[in-house]
Amino acid sequence: MQKIILTLLASFVLGIATQAQTSFEIIPTGGYTFPDQLNFYNSYGRIEGALNWGGSMQFNVNRNFGIELQYTRIDAQSGIYKAGYPSQQPISQQNVGINYIMAGPVQSFGFPGSPIHFFFGGLLGAAVFSPGPNDYSTNTKFAWGLETGTNIYMSPHFGLRLKAELLSPVESASGGFYFGNFGYGAGVSTYSGIYQFGFSAGLIIGLGRVFPSQKPRTILYHQAPPTHRYYVYPQPAPRYYY
Repeated sequence: MQKIILTLLASFVLGIATQAQTSFEIIPTGGYTFPDQLNFYNSYGRIEGALNWGGSMQFNVNRNFGIELQYTRIDAQSGIYKAGYPSQQPISQQNVGINYIMAGPVQSFGFPGSPIHFFFGGLLGAAVFSPGPNDYSTNTKFAWGLETGTNIYMSPHFGLRLKAELLSPVESASGGFYFGNFGYGAGVSTYSGIYQFGFSAGLIIGLGRVFPSQKPRTILYHQAPPTHRYYVYPQPAPRYYY
């Protein structure tokens, strides 16, 4: 019985290892984004940690390169606090929804015969903040991001993605823009930045053409030509006739 179980398990693992990815992938994701704090002249702003959700569409040129379109939503609580009083009531506080709409190249690499593909990529796009601090309308800023992680393929059309990501709106905007100062005079300066780091996990749904599996490189060894041996036979002694 144990031999049968081990045989089935080995067959399953080998079956996974021979799978390949497809030319188009849909990846719904969810995870957690850690809090971020911005220090100003005599106050500081803070975006609390929160869950993130969203997904991406990835157009793969081959097994090692693709273009990703990504959407990430973060609903968090934010506020401005007086510097030096960490336990005091916030000067201003509100809930903020941040929508990241990003796109960028993704480079991946793996080992022949392995279902695990490591990847990394860069992202450019927009961060949409809703509602705004004063008029409750959406505000859009340019944003950039970095990502890295692992894809684990169970079949060409199904897999698991584990990812770490850093997202940041471009600088040169006041803290009141992000945290809703509402004219409280908290001494919020301009040129402050937000850096949101988080983890997420997702399901890979593969569509389109299946790329062929990578095969281990075969190294051919050429046999050296046989060495020619030369034998020197002793010559018979000359005979003299008298």
